[in-house]
Amino acid sequence: MDAPSSHDSATGDRPVVHLIPLGGLGQVGMNCFALEQEGAILVVDCGATFPEDDVGEELVVPDFSWLKSRELDVVGVFITHGHEDHIGALPHLLQVLRRPLPVYAPAHAFALIEARLRDHGLDSGNLRVVEPGQLYELGPFLVEPIRVAHSIVQATALCIFTAVGNIVHTADFDLDEEQPAGWLTDVERFQQLGEQGVTLLLSDSTNIDSPTRHAHEGQVALELMRLVELALGRVIVGLFSSNAHRLAGLFSAAQQTRRKVCLLGRSLRRHVEIATRLGHLSYPSDLLIAPEQLSALEPGRVLVIAGGSQGEVASALKKLSKRDHPQLELDEGDTVILSARVIPGNEKRVNVMVNDFLRQNVQLITPLSHPLVHVSGHASRSELKSMMEWVRPRAFIPLHGTLGHMLRHQTLSQECGIEQSLVVENGARVEVLERGALRVVGSVPAGQNRLVDGGAILDGATRRQRYTLARQGVIFIAVQLDVDGRCSAPPKVSARGVVGVDRDEDALRAIQTCVARTVEATRGQRMRSLETNIVQAVRSAVLAMSSLRPSVMVHVFDSHSNGSPQRDLG
Repeated sequence: MDAPSSHDSATGDRPVVHLIPLGGLGQVGMNCFALEQEGAILVVDCGATFPEDDVGEELVVPDFSWLKSRELDVVGVFITHGHEDHIGALPHLLQVLRRPLPVYAPAHAFALIEARLRDHGLDSGNLRVVEPGQLYELGPFLVEPIRVAHSIVQATALCIFTAVGNIVHTADFDLDEEQPAGWLTDVERFQQLGEQGVTLLLSDSTNIDSPTRHAHEGQVALELMRLVELALGRVIVGLFSSNAHRLAGLFSAAQQTRRKVCLLGRSLRRHVEIATRLGHLSYPSDLLIAPEQLSALEPGRVLVIAGGSQGEVASALKKLSKRDHPQLELDEGDTVILSARVIPGNEKRVNVMVNDFLRQNVQLITPLSHPLVHVSGHASRSELKSMMEWVRPRAFIPLHGTLGHMLRHQTLSQECGIEQSLVVENGARVEVLERGALRVVGSVPAGQNRLVDGGAILDGATRRQRYTLARQGVIFIAVQLDVDGRCSAPPKVSARGVVGVDRDEDALRAIQTCVARTVEATRGQRMRSLETNIVQAVRSAVLAMSSLRPSVMVHVFDSHSNGSPQRDLG
């Protein structure tokens, strides 16, 4: 296919496109960037990530305030594939923009997005299914999806035809030639684009530190089959829920060994349902059993597939490691296989989970002990080099990874003879000119919105308060004043999470006395001074008792307040 001619767009006499990364640059996950030309904005991917710790956060999404300020200029969203770090923030973006917005995605990602929007009570009428090789016009942009292999089915790269020339975005890809689904990277199309001329290549940096691909997905399926055949007790496999290739291999292994398959995890069940409906998975109707049926089967008849390979707090795999799962407790004869890599940043959580499994004396198999139980869906260094050689871009910007990942990817581009390259992080506004000249010309707000309680944003001040409560605890003080400003009854004191104070009657009485003395010493002063003095006095007293600085919540009632607290201080 020949590239269409570029649209005419100019700033002064020069065509120009701006690239604005909002997530995924300088971090792993939360991938999202925007392209702007002729005043129109195209959003590419809209991903989320998960919090590193647990203070009630459910999801972390990009800061969309810049897109909100330009909402009438956004012409649509183009999704490359259905992984959470590429689609997880889409419901939030649509809620922020509050207007119908076309969303283009491959069929598998379409089904996942449709289910996600339904969960959020959002209309899916503006979703569009795309096919590789077809052209899609969004304002002044023309976009062609290109088939690429990845650990999820129906992944795509993009060629975006712009006023400054062709921009190729590889998205997440690999060059695995043994994908069970047969969805292989379209090498020929990338070579054609290289012949036609590519102004800018944007490419995934996640796996830059792996020199070559050590295995193929087909080999992983054979290794998992071998391990299941050798196992005598239950087999529990932890993996990324979206990997239909690996799920197909495990379903085959279960049938070969006459085991029943139990799926643990809501996300896993959804991925299996969608992959089955779209024809990517097939299995006998009696293969799957419900978690409630596990106890009725002999251990050697069971293959459990569990979500939570990154040690997520509420995941099925984490609960199994803590012996906290309501339907299953492991025995010494069981085998646990972690068929997933550790995403950078999750090492601590995964190590804790691994140690908890080891304490149960199960046979634990990981990619460290058995390299063939997992292969990455991201391009290795040699595969990234091949992509550069096919596309031969004038300029290069690495995406998707920490700053170190991107800098090492930039070095590779220089080794490949790409003269112009730029490493930027979220929020940079990058100017792209016709011959691939790149420069940073400003910035936009960029950061992380942390979501709790079904989508509410946890603001920075509240988040800091939650951390303080978790680390130091909280003390509640209630003071009732009479008309003269004295305590009309002994102050009430209670503590939660304060070491050396909780349930210690002597410590609580000492704080009570401290508060009463402070009230007497502050009598006649303004209410604000009284409250501030109580906080300072209680913190000093607790510091002497326990070396902690807890939050102090003060409720002062006076004779005119009819029993209502005047102020809370923390």
